[in-house]
Amino acid sequence: MAMKKYMVSVPIEMEKALEKEQKERLLETVPETIRMILSDYLRTKNRSR
Repeated sequence: MAMKKYMVSVPIEMEKALEKEQKERLLETVPETIRMILSDYLRTKNRSR
């Protein structure tokens, strides 16, 4: 699967929330955490259609 990279800027509050989520999900990196959150969100959104 081809991948496309995006750079994003987040406020300090979101950074802290992402780091907390990373620890709760036992993931290694914040980018991995963001991918999981987006994947979960999109999966849920598609089910509700």
